[in-house]
Amino acid sequence: MEISARTMYGLRALVTLAGARSCEPMSIQTIADEEELPGKFLEGIMADLKRGGFVRSKRGANGGYMLARPASEITLLSVIRHLDGPVAPLGYEDRTAAAEGELTERQRAFGPVWCEVRDATIRVLERYSIQSIADSVPELRLEDFRPIYQI
Repeated sequence: MEISARTMYGLRALVTLAGARSCEPMSIQTIADEEELPGKFLEGIMADLKRGGFVRSKRGANGGYMLARPASEITLLSVIRHLDGPVAPLGYEDRTAAAEGELTERQRAFGPVWCEVRDATIRVLERYSIQSIADSVPELRLEDFRPIYQI
């Protein structure tokens, strides 16, 4: 399984929102600056997170983004599935061959292993919420907040 940069940026933005002490909306530029992310790229990610019901936005001079529901209810799995699609540990060659129905006996023999890996990965990603990740970040002022939770 590979986590795209887009999804990692989305997760980091959600953790930043969860770690903010204020209930006020946070601008994309503030999130981008705090996480050292490209602002234009983050705009598209935040729009997608809004469509997924993870964040909501407020327009205006004091506008920005805030979490749409408690961070404890947003699992890493739900965000990854929304931004990257299904969790599957298959390699590109196997996905292509499986889609074309051309798996060899040896490739099929790995099927149970990949299913077990997928199921274990799903269990782990369901266990962690945006809040649990935000809670693991030492208490810092927002302007000092840096991403120490990157994988």
